[in-house]
Amino acid sequence: MRKALLFILVITQISFVTAQSFVITGDTMFVGDPNTQIEHHLDVKNISGDSITIKCQKTNLNLPLGAESYYCFAGNCYSSTTIISSSAVIEAGKEFSYANSDLDAHSGYYNAFGVSGTAKVKYCFYDVNNPSDETCVTITYETSITSIDDHISIVKLGDFYPNPASEVVNFTFNGNSATLKLIDILGNNVKEILLNQEGIQELDLSDMNKGIYFGNLIVNGEVVSIKKLIVK
Repeated sequence: MRKALLFILVITQISFVTAQSFVITGDTMFVGDPNTQIEHHLDVKNISGDSITIKCQKTNLNLPLGAESYYCFAGNCYSSTTIISSSAVIEAGKEFSYANSDLDAHSGYYNAFGVSGTAKVKYCFYDVNNPSDETCVTITYETSITSIDDHISIVKLGDFYPNPASEVVNFTFNGNSATLKLIDILGNNVKEILLNQEGIQELDLSDMNKGIYFGNLIVNGEVVSIKKLIVK
């Protein structure tokens, strides 16, 4: 009996440590001209049952010489050398979204200043009172003079529509080959399909429960785009 209780306690502790309160959605791969600033946005949703004081931490994983990254979050914009943002309170079930003109929404910026190459910048959103409760995404930028022409068919996932949806949902896929994984808010992989044809795609939802899901578009083992889907 004592061993059983100890096992349950350990499992409970592991579940607590690995639980995450935030879900991040938005595109994570961008191609552009090295002389033009790249702007993008990440939506941050609090999927817990409590309001949380949140901060964002930026880490430059790889930047070409001379290139710089910036971002805005929690109502402020920061210099290229600022790592941690100011804090903001996100209520239970609420979302910071640029599309909704939220003042606390996240915006990222990348300036290559004429330098061609690949850059990677990681953004982590975490609970100020529990820093281990965080969700991170890595943004990849590719810039070169010919990048727009060379990558005209860059892999992209369009928004789901209609959304919310019930029986079926549509989306647009651009690219040669990718995997679409539907993840529930607990992080479980509930559906996975291989995409190898461009254009409008139809996805059967008849075997899925009602709830919020996130479509992760994966290319070569890396998540390049995340879109939110509500099944009603």
